[in-house]
Parts: sequence; C-alpha cells; structure tokens
Amino acid sequence: MLADSERKLLRILSNYLTRHNKMPTIDQLETMAGKRKDQIIQSLRELEKQQYIRWENKSSVEYVVILEAWERGTAPTKSPNISRGANYWTMY
Repeated sequence: MLADSERKLLRILSNYLTRHNKMPTIDQLETMAGKRKDQIIQSLRELEKQQYIRWENKSSVEYVVILEAWERGTAPTKSPNISRGANYWTMY
C-alpha cells in the first residue's frame, strides 16, 4: 500500500505524462505536489523501490518511466454505460 505522498506523486506523473507526452521537471512537481524537492526525491525512490516506476538516470525527474500508473488493486473500472460503446447511442 502506498503512502499518500507516493500515491499523489504517481497520479501527478501519470496525468502529466498523458496530457503533455513528457515528464514534468522537478520544479513543476514541487508546484503541483506542494512538496519540497527532497520530499519528492524520497517519494520517487519509494515508488522505484516498490516497482511502480523505473528511474535509472537520476540526474533528472524527466527520466522516470512509469511501470504501473495506479496503486495495485485500485485500478479504475469501466462504467457499465461505457462498455456498451456506440450501441448505447444507436439503440434508442
């Protein structure tokens, strides 16, 4: 189970990557997470230890690779209406 700070950081990284197709800088993470650089680095190391991310080149946060974007056992599920796809709109 992830601590709140690691869970929040993982979601920030995942959402930022999805929207911008790149990882944020450490300065951007400080702003988005509301944490100091040392706290972010500590959380990143914990995420790496638990194998949620890979961070081989620690010279920059931009080298983080997400292995799992959601905390294990809590991945979002599809809504029943979404799974019906186009049929939902054409059946009525």
